[in-house]
Amino acid sequence: MESITRKHVQPWWLMHLHNGCYVLMGIVLMIHPLQASLLYTGLLGGLLLLAGLSTADMSRRLHNSGQANTTWLILSSIRNGLFGLTLLVTMGSPLSTMVNILGLWGLVYAFLQAIEALFYFLGTRVSQDKDYWVEVIHFFCVLVSGGFAYVLIMLPNSLGMAALFLIGLGIIQVVLTYRLQASADNAVG
Repeated sequence: MESITRKHVQPWWLMHLHNGCYVLMGIVLMIHPLQASLLYTGLLGGLLLLAGLSTADMSRRLHNSGQANTTWLILSSIRNGLFGLTLLVTMGSPLSTMVNILGLWGLVYAFLQAIEALFYFLGTRVSQDKDYWVEVIHFFCVLVSGGFAYVLIMLPNSLGMAALFLIGLGIIQVVLTYRLQASADNAVG
């Protein structure tokens, strides 16, 4: 009886874990911006893999609680998991390999984020009770992740600057998570 009357709480802490992984990746990039090492690449790969696992677990939990559309969480978890595993597999490779992997991750991130923002926008046009700030935040995520990829690919010796983009992306994702949480709470309440 308790499980029927108990209000279901969504696992937003998993998204905050995901966001924290991005911030920590930025901090790791700032520590040794001009050299690759097993520990350095392993930390980045492990954090990206943890971000992927956290979104996969959130997707699973939301799906089990009856939420029908967890496609974006699944795509995010696949993206982060695959790139995290790629970094772990290429541990010990030259710095340029790690930079190229992270640059490609940034491009894929920006691409998927742009598509997600478009789908969210199309949804808000149908429903007037959607939060338009979520679209604005998605736009900034696209800009920041695109800037991250651009700096990594065009200025590969500027990992310190790229780290700032990654920290900024983590912070913007925190804001996005809070907005999505507020929207979900308003829909329930």
